[in-house]
Amino acid sequence: MTWATPVFLGYPRGGPRQPPHRGSRGAQLASPRSSGASKSRRGRLAAVLAVLGTREHDSASRLRVAAAAEASGQTDVALSMYASAAAAEPGRADVQARFAQALARNGNTAQAEQVLSRALERRSGDPALLGQLGRMRLRSGAAAQALEVFERVVAAAPRDAAALDGRGVALDLLGRHAEAEQSYRAALAVAPESVAVANNLGMSLLLAGRPGEAVAVLEPLSLLPAPPPRVVANLAVARAASGDRGGAQTLLGDRGGDLGMMVEALSGGALPAGPGRS
Repeated sequence: MTWATPVFLGYPRGGPRQPPHRGSRGAQLASPRSSGASKSRRGRLAAVLAVLGTREHDSASRLRVAAAAEASGQTDVALSMYASAAAAEPGRADVQARFAQALARNGNTAQAEQVLSRALERRSGDPALLGQLGRMRLRSGAAAQALEVFERVVAAAPRDAAALDGRGVALDLLGRHAEAEQSYRAALAVAPESVAVANNLGMSLLLAGRPGEAVAVLEPLSLLPAPPPRVVANLAVARAASGDRGGAQTLLGDRGGDLGMMVEALSGGALPAGPGRS
C-alpha cells in the first residue's frame, strides 16, 4: 500500500543505530577505532556549529544544528544534538517528540518509544507526543493500538488534521473503510490542501471497492507540479481497477508489468477486462 503518510516509510537496513556513547573518558579510550570515530563525529559537529555560529549549551541551537546535520546526511551528529536537547529540556514535549521522531527514522524504534513513554509520564495528554506514538504503532503494524492513541488526540482536539489522518490509516488497516473515509474527509475539511491526506482518502476508496471515486480524488493530485510518485502509482492502480488499463499503463510506463497483481492486492479483485486484455 502506498499511503502518503510517513508512518509507512521503511527503515535503513542493517538494524537500529545507537546514539553516540557519552561514557567516561576511560571508556572512550578503550578502543582506538572507537576513539577515531568519536573524534570524527566531534570534528563534523564542530564544523556544523562553527558554520551556524551556535552555542553548544543553547537547546534551540542544538535543534537547528540537528536539523541541518540530518539534512546533510550526518545522522550521528543529528542524533547527538537531538539527544542533548532532549536531556537539557525533559519537560518540553516538542523537543522529546523531535528526538523520538529522529530515532524512529533511523530504525531505533525501541529507544524512540522509551523517549515517548518517559515524556508522556510528564505530559500524558500532549498531542505531539501522542501523535508520534500513534505513528510508531502504525509502523510496527499495531493498528488497533495506534487507533486508540489517535482517538485520544481527536477527542481532545477534534480539528487535529494529522491525528484525523493517522486515525484514518489505522481504520483502513483494520478494514473499517467507511469510518476511515469519514476521518480523512474531516482532516481535509481542516487541511484542504494536504496532498498526503487526499492520497490516503483515494487509497481508502480503492480498498473499499470504489475505484471510480478513487480516480476522482487522485486525478487532480496527479496534475499538480511534480506530483509525488506514490500518487501517480495509486492513480494508475485506481484507473486499472475501474477498467482503464490503457490509462494506467500510460501513467506507469515500463513499471506497469505487475499492474494486475497490484490491483488484485489493493482492491481485492482481478483486473477488469478492457482493450488489450485477453
